[in-house]
Amino acid sequence: MAFIKKRGDNWYIYWRQNGKQRARSLQTKQKNVAQNYLKEFEYRLSTKQLGQQSDIAIEKLRDEYLDYSRSTKKDSTYLQNDVPRVSRFVNFLNQQGLTRASDITQAHIEKYQQKLIEEMAPISVRHCMYAASGMLSFAVRRGYLTNSVVKNVKKVKAPKNPPRYLSFDEWNKVKEIAKETYLWPLVAAAYYTGFRNTELRFLTWPEIDFEQNLITIQNKPGFSLKNRQSRTLPLNGELKNILLPLEQDEGYCFADQNGEQFRPNSKLSAEFKRLIVKPSGIEDFSLHTLRHTFASHLVMKGVSIYKVSRWLGHQSVNTTMIYAHLAPQDDEINVL
Repeated sequence: MAFIKKRGDNWYIYWRQNGKQRARSLQTKQKNVAQNYLKEFEYRLSTKQLGQQSDIAIEKLRDEYLDYSRSTKKDSTYLQNDVPRVSRFVNFLNQQGLTRASDITQAHIEKYQQKLIEEMAPISVRHCMYAASGMLSFAVRRGYLTNSVVKNVKKVKAPKNPPRYLSFDEWNKVKEIAKETYLWPLVAAAYYTGFRNTELRFLTWPEIDFEQNLITIQNKPGFSLKNRQSRTLPLNGELKNILLPLEQDEGYCFADQNGEQFRPNSKLSAEFKRLIVKPSGIEDFSLHTLRHTFASHLVMKGVSIYKVSRWLGHQSVNTTMIYAHLAPQDDEINVL
């Protein structure tokens, strides 16, 4: 609700926005001009054209954001990342006695981050803060808030260590162990393609062209690639020799002991740990380590970082530069 009032020679307009009383001079001495402006202003106020917030209950905002996440992101991202992290954030807000999105202040966000720092590693803190930021930025886009209070909070810096990869000797040890298990074709594919765990689970036989020696992994019902872009890479000769005798006309390439697709990733990871990791005695080692090993061994043997980036499915070669320090050193420096 807005109203006009004369102060001195000029008319002023008064209104409340985002819980605050506001006023502005209309720079006119004529009442009819001020009244006409008031009508237009009240219309803009009622249609929320002035940047005012609509506000929303925190639980309702959570539900709307998670619905948005489920419809726009990969199932694994939605279930494993957004659901637990957003729920953690909302639980914290509830513990602070907050009920509306507009109640959230920068002080609350700083307190939340400090609580996270006391409970988890820096990289996990950053991931949780990204989730909080995502939910509040969504609220801004929906018109519930005028700005996100997360953006002004100084983020925790997470140390960036080189990725863990197996040495050539460690890989040979893993290879010999894996050959004695039903996981060997999958383990070989992980090393010779650098595929992510989910990509391995959803790889199908028609995507492997044994005549052209190519693998093209594509989006399909229930599965989408990380960047939603299919990619093609050469079929390694060693991997071809392993997979060709197993070729089928259709279906997933790798199955569990019951002949069914591994679901979810955790089941595959558990089997890999039981059959490969524990017998090997190698520390800090998981199935995903073979993706880093694929990239590291290629770079160490002189393969272009740009090719490796393309085969890994990275959107930017900058992501792949974490392996650049492994490249053979350039002797041209010795011309000096």
